[in-house]
Amino acid sequence: MILCMDMDAFFASVEQASNPALRGKPIAVVGAKERTVVVTSSYEARKYGVKTGMSKYEALKVCPFLTIVNARNRKYTYVSKEITAFLHKITPHVEPYSIDEAFLDISGTGIAPQDAAYMIKSFVKKNFGITCSIGAGPNKFIAKMASGVKKPDGYYCVEKDNVISFLDRFRLKNFWGIGRRLTKRFADMGIFTPADLRALGRERLVEMFGVNGDYLYGLACGEYSPGVKTEEEHMKSIGHSLTLPENISTREEAAGYLLQLSDMVSSRARRLRYSGKTITVTVRYPDMGTFSQAHTIPFFTSATHHIYAEALEVFGKLWNGNDIRLLGVCISSLVPDCVTLYNIEDSGKNWEGLYSAMDEINTKYGERTLQFGSVLNCRRKGSSVISPAWRPSGDRHVNIMDGN
Repeated sequence: MILCMDMDAFFASVEQASNPALRGKPIAVVGAKERTVVVTSSYEARKYGVKTGMSKYEALKVCPFLTIVNARNRKYTYVSKEITAFLHKITPHVEPYSIDEAFLDISGTGIAPQDAAYMIKSFVKKNFGITCSIGAGPNKFIAKMASGVKKPDGYYCVEKDNVISFLDRFRLKNFWGIGRRLTKRFADMGIFTPADLRALGRERLVEMFGVNGDYLYGLACGEYSPGVKTEEEHMKSIGHSLTLPENISTREEAAGYLLQLSDMVSSRARRLRYSGKTITVTVRYPDMGTFSQAHTIPFFTSATHHIYAEALEVFGKLWNGNDIRLLGVCISSLVPDCVTLYNIEDSGKNWEGLYSAMDEINTKYGERTLQFGSVLNCRRKGSSVISPAWRPSGDRHVNIMDGN
């Protein structure tokens, strides 16, 4: 049996739990001061229509007495790590899916799903004063769908024999993994429910959507069942992206941000003792059109100058000359315990000593205490909102005493 633990309005709940003045009030947690959007809103705010992704101005328009709270990533990552550590006491098969969500495979533990759910919910409430909702089912998809049935502070279990009847309660637009574009395409075809999809049949869906047709038919039947992946199995890439404080239009401006992003990626890779050889650059334009391009180099590396040089090369091929709203850099094709390989391409130069010194200083005194001079002109220094892809193990140093 698989459990899906989903925290209830996580960032907002943490803020309300730590500040009694915010309890029971509509609040919205936001990120950077510029171009910021609502990351999470409290349930009190949601009653007025405040939604994730709204700008501050949109949120205040629907709820004029809304309290805006700036995100404090260190606090959220600390709470997430503590909860994840507790989940590992129930089963070693834990997949942290995001900062506020995790899957657990409790098969073979001898613990009944409702008992595991009670243990988790009690720990979360007792230690942090917040709540989570838990779904249980025969696979991750069903568990995820079940976790939203009785939010907040709920528990819902779907037995194997009830999967089809459970799924038929939903419209396809509410399925986990089916986005707006696919929902619209289905709607244009007169398909709105999982029963509609099953009626088409697997072969017809494969004809229409290729290999994705098999996946979609599996969803409609509740058969889509990837296993729970542990943290080690999940590490396939390391990346950062930045929504820029204002659009940029020159290669020189982009180069500064690409160096900043490359250094963020490479320092995390070194901390985790991973090296990779596929570098991907992402560019988003003001019309929200987003494009990525990757290139694989012939050696593994975790060196900033290698990743930056390749990112700059890829960017030159990807950029169409329009203004840029967002930039991202990612390294993949990872191998573990390979941190020193970057010296292969730089014999005679003590790059390892340089990066070791930088990493030691930044670990001791805070991220980006020591950085490359070329990034000093970048107006935005790293992400002010924790990434949805953040996971509790290894990639960020967290000190609750920092108070951020």
